[in-house]
Amino acid sequence: MLPTFSVIIPSFNQAQYLEQTLLSVLGQGCPGLEVLVLDGGSSDGSVDILRAYEDRLAFWRSRKDSGQAEAINEGMARATGDILCWINSDDLLMPGALLDVAAAFPEPAEPGFCYGTCIGFRETERGLDAFPFAGGAFDRDRLARQAYIIQPSSFWTRALWNAAGPLDASLHYAFDWEWFLRAARIVPFTFRPRAYSLFRYHGGNKTTSGAARRTEEILGIVERFATGFWPGLYRLVRDNFDEFGRLPRLVIAARDEDYAAAMPGFWAEASAMGATASDVHVAYDMLHG
Repeated sequence: MLPTFSVIIPSFNQAQYLEQTLLSVLGQGCPGLEVLVLDGGSSDGSVDILRAYEDRLAFWRSRKDSGQAEAINEGMARATGDILCWINSDDLLMPGALLDVAAAFPEPAEPGFCYGTCIGFRETERGLDAFPFAGGAFDRDRLARQAYIIQPSSFWTRALWNAAGPLDASLHYAFDWEWFLRAARIVPFTFRPRAYSLFRYHGGNKTTSGAARRTEEILGIVERFATGFWPGLYRLVRDNFDEFGRLPRLVIAARDEDYAAAMPGFWAEASAMGATASDVHVAYDMLHG
């Protein structure tokens, strides 16, 4: 027997994308699928869409709340499925994702976590630009310094959610990463090399906004969970962020000698920690967003 699924969809003023997200979830062809939508009091027509689909939803509401984490926590508290996840109302599940994920949980009553890869896309005047997020095998140490597990392609058991506790609602940007790190202390994650979701890039993405608060949340998480030189390196990159424009090439391609020539003071401190150019790129990419 397949495990049952609960999919939580937090949303706020995303009417232009909401129906596509709903259809990508409702069309999974997965028995025992429960869909819950937690809307933050939208005024853009989202409620009309939800009313049109309410006979296929286990629950929906539209009211002001304190933010996305509160909405997701409420949805998880209401959910009854064996396997839980959330997907934002501008992203999409790939066809057949849930049926494939079900195979990763032979013991759905036990703590467990499965994740796959993701495809990012952007709608342009020329059509769609698409690019993959590679993911990779589970590595707790890597996860503590780099949020490489993509949230909309992640799934876990109710037992793990109960053991790890709800999302930290004091966080606005990095609550998914922080929760993954708490969950990773309980059970190793299972990686399945399949794209389970589509992540939509657009001007209103929360992930790519709010630089100052987002930076502080990331630094706080690295301080709590990462070891070695990583907390110090993140602070160093943050403090020298404006200097990266001096590099002769993109940060992803920069070499040790590029840093030594263009940012000698920074590189002296970073290399003294034991950091390499690729380590600097990890911290820069996380803080850059």
